[in-house]
Formats: sequence, C-alpha cells, structure tokens
Amino acid sequence: MKIKHGIVTASALRWLLSILIGLMVGNAHASCGSAFCSVDTHWDGQGLTHTEGFSLDLHYSWAKADRLRAGSKRISAPALSGSDEEIENKRTTNHLLTADIDYAINSRWNVAASIPLVIRDHAHTFDSDSQPAFEQKATFTQLGDIRIVGKYKFNSGNPFSGGGIRFGLKLPTGAIDKTMSPPGHHPALDRAAQPGTGSTDAILGAYHFSNAPDNGWGWFASGELQSAIQIRDDYRPGSRVNLNLGVNHILSGALSGLLQLNLEHRQRDHGVNADPPSGGYSINLSPSLSYALTPQTRVYGFLQAALRQYANTDPTHPDSAQSGKSRC
Repeated sequence: MKIKHGIVTASALRWLLSILIGLMVGNAHASCGSAFCSVDTHWDGQGLTHTEGFSLDLHYSWAKADRLRAGSKRISAPALSGSDEEIENKRTTNHLLTADIDYAINSRWNVAASIPLVIRDHAHTFDSDSQPAFEQKATFTQLGDIRIVGKYKFNSGNPFSGGGIRFGLKLPTGAIDKTMSPPGHHPALDRAAQPGTGSTDAILGAYHFSNAPDNGWGWFASGELQSAIQIRDDYRPGSRVNLNLGVNHILSGALSGLLQLNLEHRQRDHGVNADPPSGGYSINLSPSLSYALTPQTRVYGFLQAALRQYANTDPTHPDSAQSGKSRC
C-alpha cells in the first residue's frame, strides 16, 4: 500500500510559490529496493492549473522493502550455507525528499528541474565462507540524480481540454561509490541502491486532459519513457515506462476526489555491475481527496494499493529474487 499526503500553496502572482509535501511508498524493482511511487502529480498535465510564473513543490516519500519476490510470488530468503554472497534477508528503508522547481514561461511552454535528496538505510546478511555470517549496512543522505524537463502544451483553443509533450534529461549528479560496513569480501553497495545511477537518461512523455466545469468531472491520461543514453562503469539501468489514467470530480465547492490507475514497467539492468534479478512491473490503484483551503492553497492525500506486482528473476537462476515492499 502507498500513502501520499501534501499541501500545495501559491502566491497571488500566479503560483509564485507552491509547496507540496507528500508521503508515498514504492515498488522495489531492484535487489535492494530503490524505486518509489508512480502517482502522477503533474497538475498542469491534468488541467488542474492554468498559471504562469514560478512554482516550487516539495515531495517527501517513504518506503520499506523487506520481503523477497520472484515473479509475482513471495519467497523466503535462502539459508546460510557459506556461499560468500549477500543474502537479502533484512530491509532497505528509503526516504526521498524532492524539490520540483517549475517555471511557466507562458501558456504553452514550461521548464522544470527536479532535485532529489536520497536518504537510505540498507542492511543484509553476508554469508561468509571464512567466518560466521555477519550483518552489513549502508546508511547515507545524498543528492540524487537531477531531472531537467521542458514541457510544451498544444493550443486546443479550450482551457478545459488539451494536451502536450514533455522532454528532457536525467543527469548523473548522484553518487555511485557508496560502500557497505563492515566491508567483508564485497564492500560495494549494489548499483541499483546507490544515490544515483551514473547514467544520463533521455526523458520523453505526453499527456491529454479534458475537464467539464459544468458537471465537475474531468479525466487525464499520461505516459513517460526514461532511458539511458550515456552510462558509466558498465552499468545500464533498465528503461522505465510509466502510464497513468485518472479521473477527478468536484464533490463540493472546495473538496475534490481523484482516482488514478498507474502502471510502471522497468526493463532489466545490464552490464558487469548490474544485478541480474532486476526490473519488473506494477499496477496500482490510487484514490485521492483534495481540499482547497484558499484559492491558492490545496491540501490533498493519495492512498495507493498494488493490484499486481512482478519482479524479474535472474534468467540463469529462476529461484533468485528481489526485495519488495512490506509496509509504509
């Protein structure tokens, strides 16, 4: 289950400042559980804002991954056998604080920067072949990979209906050299659990929305592809696709209800430093309530439940697994 709540504020000068505080959890598609929520909070792409100028959104996310999943099934961690390998039998706790800075140049063009702060606590058992098994940990608070995205809105001639495209880059600003403590025989933290991927990724997305102010109903559809175009240290993160379909309805003058169906698919990571059991997909249902405290202030909350989760296994070891979320 995923939970998100937040506050959005803006100044009288067309949303000069908006603050969004979210609490959400994610589906872990990497061995150490490094992914987050797939809820679409691009309000301009849903036709819920029509403003120019600056805005600032702050998102806080939380997820705990401490269950192994192979395909669509939960499995148990292997027993200690002196394998001299890591056993993912403990947990990964992820916190993500993201600042989204958006500038609407005019009614057609926007540019946005997303700056994440990754706070992660990972622990597993190292099944040593030369000494008793022991716990390894990695704890850090680090800048993650920054995203720069431009947005172009098509001119539909109707402020309540339209669409557009998004395009940009994810930059390799996050560290990729975090290690485990004590080091043991394998001191490096998995690349999928590092603050950054080390890759530069291309981002391409599109959206369409239609709202009917006379009856208070509206809907939107959006999709986004993110794929690495330049990599480091022989690690290529799997390409990711997000598809979202949502409806919204004004329940009263200030209260609105929203419902989203979110699909996230990530391909398997590749390269010498990739973990073979990586990638997968999830399908989630996300109901929400939004309340306008003032014309410029909105409080809202999402509750996201997984309808289906699937984690890829190592093709050469079908019994391999990935850490998945247990609670939030």
